[in-house]
Amino acid sequence: MMRTTKRAGTRTRTMAAALLSLGAGAALAGASCAGLPCGDGDCTDPKSHTCPWRCARPVWPNDDYFDEHFNARETLMTWIGDPRDAPDCTAANAYPFRDYYQDPKSLDRCPRCVAEPKRERAYVRITTAKGGHCADETNGDASNVGGFVLPAAWDGTCVSQRVILGPHAEEADIAWGGLSYAETEPNCEVSLSAEDVAASWGTLVRACWRHWELDQICGGLGTQCDPELAAGFRDCLIYYGDEAVPECPNSHPELVQAHAGVKGCTRCDVEETGSRETTETLTFYADEGCTQPIPATGIEDDVCFDLPSGAVPRSISATSRVERTATCKAVGGEQEGELAPGNVVSLCCGPVERT
Repeated sequence: MMRTTKRAGTRTRTMAAALLSLGAGAALAGASCAGLPCGDGDCTDPKSHTCPWRCARPVWPNDDYFDEHFNARETLMTWIGDPRDAPDCTAANAYPFRDYYQDPKSLDRCPRCVAEPKRERAYVRITTAKGGHCADETNGDASNVGGFVLPAAWDGTCVSQRVILGPHAEEADIAWGGLSYAETEPNCEVSLSAEDVAASWGTLVRACWRHWELDQICGGLGTQCDPELAAGFRDCLIYYGDEAVPECPNSHPELVQAHAGVKGCTRCDVEETGSRETTETLTFYADEGCTQPIPATGIEDDVCFDLPSGAVPRSISATSRVERTATCKAVGGEQEGELAPGNVVSLCCGPVERT
């Protein structure tokens, strides 16, 4: 068991480069080739495909047009409907990306800005490695053994799904945890008043971001490993071109256009007072049911944990306690010009996932 106390703004260790070393040789624990989707091709090698969810279809370009204007590895899980019924991204196992808007109703004032303190932080990645210790300056050279598949906004309940390098490479000396994808994590969250949004727009386009550093390996070239779409969502690609109406690829044929907000309003921001302190307790277990804890010690700044010799973490759990929250004051959202629908954003989307 390991207890770490972290203050908001502390730099977290970026594991993206290290996780890439999992590479195409990684294998999903307990899985076989026959039980996995293999994109557009046959999965003949169990180690050539480690995605535990689904492999999104790639954008196959007929020419350079698609390469230039779409990025198939930046898919968004998107919901479109009445703003009053909009689901939460994290409840759909994704992270908030951005809201867009359709069907302007009454744009007679700027929507109010809302600022709230973040009360909890969740681990976004936990990976294990062999050949290093937290106190060594060379621990970055340790070889990755694998990592745990964490749901978005993980609440700390027992997780046992893992990606591993191979059946004989599970023993780990160290484990790294990440609490944010950003170098500096803000103390406050800023949003628009839901009431004002519903009064101003008839339709909300909510885009959610799915980023899974541990599970980027798919059998088909250019595919993206994504969780299954939640009911009512669709898979969309952002269009980066300048043309008014783009041609959508066959994999995402439906054009969806929406406004980025209300033009003529100052940007929402926040003034923070004080800092947030959160205590996280991360526990490793030798079994898949979180019943056999593995003692661990670590270094607070890097969220690095030293494991006992021969340890094979098969599940993890976490608890979080908020010691103090910051004081947040919303600023912005003031009228500075003529009010009008904002810039148009174009998305190319697939079909809606049905229940």
